[in-house]
Amino acid sequence: MRRSTFSTSDQAYRRRLLGALAVVLALGVALVRWWPAPAPQAPEGPFGKRGPDRIQINEVQPTAQSREQTPPPPAPVPPNVVPNNVVIEEELEFGTSALAVDAPEDDDQLREGTTDTPRAARTPDTNARLFRAVQPNYPAAAREESIQARIRVAVQVSEAGRVTEATVLKRWRLAEEGRVHAVAQLDHGLEAAALVAAQRSRFRPAQQNGQPVSSQTTLTFEFGTPE
Repeated sequence: MRRSTFSTSDQAYRRRLLGALAVVLALGVALVRWWPAPAPQAPEGPFGKRGPDRIQINEVQPTAQSREQTPPPPAPVPPNVVPNNVVIEEELEFGTSALAVDAPEDDDQLREGTTDTPRAARTPDTNARLFRAVQPNYPAAAREESIQARIRVAVQVSEAGRVTEATVLKRWRLAEEGRVHAVAQLDHGLEAAALVAAQRSRFRPAQQNGQPVSSQTTLTFEFGTPE
């Protein structure tokens, strides 16, 4: 009777031990499987947490180059030749008028050269140069009679390059055979037209010691000559 009792109690103990082991094993599996994992911490220092690097690659579509030849450049436009009847002469002609010179006499200020009166240079280092020539108007009366003439005008050029005074020096009549003869006067408004064109012309002023000075020069105009 005792042996059967011990066998029954021993089996009951084993069942309880196995049941306890099964419960403990189930709890361990549940803890491992469902226990929340700790959040990763970013390392300190220059190597902190950075986002993932993304590289974007754009697909380049090949383009077909046109094999057509480019058209040649347009031909240059022929220059438009403008007739110019103005003959520029660089020599200086002062005419027959005398240049007024103040004699010092007994004036100590003039004798020592301390006067403040500006004086034009007699022979400037660089003469005045014409940079805008004005064509004279050919009067209708002279055109009707087909008069061919040449007029030389003396001009006074200021420090600013403007003509302050213009005077007719010489006049010529031109013949069809090429003969030229001087005349004392030209009618039909030719002289007035030459003076107006001379006064409207512009110059680069003469230079004396690097400074602009007033000077004199001449301009020659032709009327009715073939272009």
